[in-house]
Amino acid sequence: MLGPELYVQWINAHLGFNPRGAKNSNAISEYVLADLRSASPKAISALLQVGGLIPIKNANVPVGPAGLTVRNIDLVLRPNDSHVQLSVENKTIMTAHVKARKNRYGDIIAYCNHMHNHRTDCVAGATVVINASEAYENPDAFAKGKVRPKTKMEKVVLDTIGIFEKIPLRDTISDPTELPEALAIIVVNYDGVNDATLVQGIPDRKHPSHYDNFIARLVAIYEDRFCQ
Repeated sequence: MLGPELYVQWINAHLGFNPRGAKNSNAISEYVLADLRSASPKAISALLQVGGLIPIKNANVPVGPAGLTVRNIDLVLRPNDSHVQLSVENKTIMTAHVKARKNRYGDIIAYCNHMHNHRTDCVAGATVVINASEAYENPDAFAKGKVRPKTKMEKVVLDTIGIFEKIPLRDTISDPTELPEALAIIVVNYDGVNDATLVQGIPDRKHPSHYDNFIARLVAIYEDRFCQ
């Protein structure tokens, strides 16, 4: 799967980008969508080609009888004017890991709850980009020239990865609604100024949070639930 490599190429073409901006999330969504097509040529790709599934970025997804609770979701796949069948939410942790990882963890739980309340059998995936650089230059004006306290960055990053690696995955529609069906961890080394690199070997290739396994799991669960 090419998503992580293409995302790093995107970073290097947009140095100094805002990691909280829609352009960042849209790029990841585009690469995830391409990999879903590649991994599911007879189901997801075929349905997308004939309009049986419609991909929407930054989609407003309602919950409840009156649809009063709405959450903006980074990528959804749904039949025309119907409930979402597959969704992906993208999260990024570039700096301030200890605070950010708690917030992103909570975001993922809230997102999964929302999607599974929207539709119990929705296949909800999430990606988490984790930055391994201790020299990251935040693009926000308030952070220019800010001197950060020294930390054991390698341990901080591994702790952050470990938190998301341990999130249980949802196998059936009777499993808890706050869990994702699949979650990918992508580790980059990016200082905000110079070209980024993809950190290889983390997560382990056999771990469910490896990006290739994330795509494979989304496809397998989607095909099992909606293509029988």
